[in-house]
Amino acid sequence: MNVYCVRPLEKKSISVSYEMYRSNADGSTSWFNIEDHYRWGQGFIEEDLSENLPYADSDVVYCKADCGWGAELDDQIAVNFEFSDDLSEQDQQAIKDAYRDGGAGWLYEGDHEWEFEDDYIVVVAPFQIDLCQDNGTVIEKNIKLRNKPTTTNSGAWPFPT
Repeated sequence: MNVYCVRPLEKKSISVSYEMYRSNADGSTSWFNIEDHYRWGQGFIEEDLSENLPYADSDVVYCKADCGWGAELDDQIAVNFEFSDDLSEQDQQAIKDAYRDGGAGWLYEGDHEWEFEDDYIVVVAPFQIDLCQDNGTVIEKNIKLRNKPTTTNSGAWPFPT
């Protein structure tokens, strides 16, 4: 399957986000989010999901974490954690330590009780998007992105037809 490969044109412009949760015995839900920032890398959008391509003036592109031949994230610069209020300081520290020791491998394959809610890559503008074969061969370099549609809708009800 062909993919759109999205690469940042400036360093420190790519991150990967993980949203994790677990259902507790008392019926409540605990969660944590990780936002991991890098100097370089790439993200992908499947060709048949071209409606997910950004507009020409978009500030960011959201890409699937499980698409393409690999994000090739390089040179980690920051990691941010966010936790649900019910997680103790000890639980939070254990999650931070496990992630720092095992990275995304711990999230995907580690021995823990957490489930994925979502995972995605964010590329900040400016970026370049190329249409590629799944082996990395470029089909079309620097594709032209669509402009945002212009609307005459004032946003007030009733909407014009």
